[in-house]
Amino acid sequence: MYRYVLLAILGLGTIDQTNALQLTREAAVELALEQNPEVVAAQQIWAGSRARVTQARAIPDPELQLEFEELPGVTRTGDFGERSYGATQIIEFPLKWRQRSRAAVHVAQATRLAVLEMARLDIRSRVKTAYDRVLFEKTRLDYVTQHVQLAQNFLKKAQQRLEAGDVPRLEVLRAEVEAGRAAIRAVEVSNDLSVARAELNTLLARPAQAPLAIHGDLDYRPIVVKLDSLEELAIKRRPDFLGADRVVESRRATHGLVRAALMPDLALGVFRQNIRGPESEGNFWRLSLALDFPLWGAAQQRGQLAEAMAGVRQARAEKDGIRDLIMLQIESAFGEVQTSGKQVELFQERILREANRTFEVANRSYTEGKATYLELLEAQQALIEVREDYASALFGYRSALYRLEWVSGGPLR
Repeated sequence: MYRYVLLAILGLGTIDQTNALQLTREAAVELALEQNPEVVAAQQIWAGSRARVTQARAIPDPELQLEFEELPGVTRTGDFGERSYGATQIIEFPLKWRQRSRAAVHVAQATRLAVLEMARLDIRSRVKTAYDRVLFEKTRLDYVTQHVQLAQNFLKKAQQRLEAGDVPRLEVLRAEVEAGRAAIRAVEVSNDLSVARAELNTLLARPAQAPLAIHGDLDYRPIVVKLDSLEELAIKRRPDFLGADRVVESRRATHGLVRAALMPDLALGVFRQNIRGPESEGNFWRLSLALDFPLWGAAQQRGQLAEAMAGVRQARAEKDGIRDLIMLQIESAFGEVQTSGKQVELFQERILREANRTFEVANRSYTEGKATYLELLEAQQALIEVREDYASALFGYRSALYRLEWVSGGPLR
């Protein structure tokens, strides 16, 4: 019976893999960066901010004018005494256009960094973690499947020894119970693997149950880097911190724009005149120049300047807050990597070897009739638990490493 359960479990682990999408870890990351909805949405937010740069650089629209004078009636425009038509163009003080453009450009750069690049950084970390979660669940399934096979082998041995009269019926019953428990455990882990695949597919913007085949191992490669080096690296490349710096520059440009608003604008008008006299008619050109002085807006300008300077101080404070948060995140993630790395090394150096040795001794003793099935069962369960704990420690280390990459702003070599 349990042999068929084992075959069904193996089928769950390899379902629809013939036509499955073959992915490495880096290929999965690149695919997610291309089509993940969060990244696509962030790209559109950045596109909108770039469009606002074009708007900020636009010059004021001209004003077209058509004027009739000396009309005998309001509607009798053909009997004019004087007609003029032309256009008036507002020419802003150059510093206004420059500061407004700078502010918009810095906002667009801040949006690209704080929104798009942070979204890409976040998706990269999440995809790597989800990818390794699939590897972790596959490893667990391999261990549990081995446990099912061992439980079946022990059941056969117990039945053989029962027929030979070496063990009581109770030992066979225990073996049957353990084989059933192992099969149930394997079904649970198979479901966890399906959930992990669905999570990865979702990050890749694919149907949750789409076939997917991944390659790689949960290997352990300790990093050799100092905490202060990581802090310096994060300050140089964390997108949200760089974006905060662009926000400060944008607020400074806005402050400069408010100050530039005190300077006058030039209104240039060019008109064509047609004048009718009692005896003759003539066409002439008319040129007008006007300066727009903000004489009555001094109080308003003072308030706007104070508001703009407050915005600069706020942006600087927010930038300092992001810096402090990054330092805290770096220290926390670095400590987590160090701790999880030591756990992996402890498994490799001692725990795995001792668990394997204990199981080998128990298995040999049981075959020779020197140990009971209960003793063998305890050794087997301990070995499976240690292997699963080791896989969990590897996954925990790699997850911590991906978080350290996230808080430091990118991959660590």
